[in-house]
Amino acid sequence: MTIYKGSRYEYSVIDYVSTTSTTPEEPIVFYTFSDIGTITYYTHTYVSGERLDQIADKYYNNPEYWWVIPEFNPEVFDFTDIKPGTLLRIPNV
Repeated sequence: MTIYKGSRYEYSVIDYVSTTSTTPEEPIVFYTFSDIGTITYYTHTYVSGERLDQIADKYYNNPEYWWVIPEFNPEVFDFTDIKPGTLLRIPNV
């Protein structure tokens, strides 16, 4: 994962993790927000056919918050092609 100068990830902490022992490690961005404290999140297992707006509606009661989910899952490169069983972090905001 290349981080370019001026990118929103420029000053972020990045680590590589795997959710299972059989999957490859993926880059994870750890955000630091000094002014809002600790961010907690739910873990959602993606099911084939789901859409981000549906997931946002389930957790936030508002499908318009779908854009929050990609911000906390930068290792998913294409949100129109998520593999079933993928664990998504859903921030508790």
